[in-house]
Amino acid sequence: MSDKREFKESPFDQGSDEQIAYKITVPTSWGTATLSSLTSVLYEDPDGANTDVSATKISGSTTASGQVITTGLVKLLTAGTKYRLEVKWTSSESNVLEAYAIIFAQR
Repeated sequence: MSDKREFKESPFDQGSDEQIAYKITVPTSWGTATLSSLTSVLYEDPDGANTDVSATKISGSTTASGQVITTGLVKLLTAGTKYRLEVKWTSSESNVLEAYAIIFAQR
């Protein structure tokens, strides 16, 4: 983990045929109780073109249960490509927060 906003488990390896819903446990210091306005965005080539590919590579909604946020299914990744998954939410204290993970697509 390179900074406190990066998922603790990041980076992830994901096969191009896999479909994975990623989970993040929000530290209580970032806000507690009800998390709302949840969104996930997936960027292809975050160090270069930084193209938003969410419409074709994320299916389903981002949800929360307590302090755990679950993204929609990340799918159809291109082997050999680096992705950045950004998750944004509003805490019960009305703070808008964001965390991210790096995903390396494998064959």
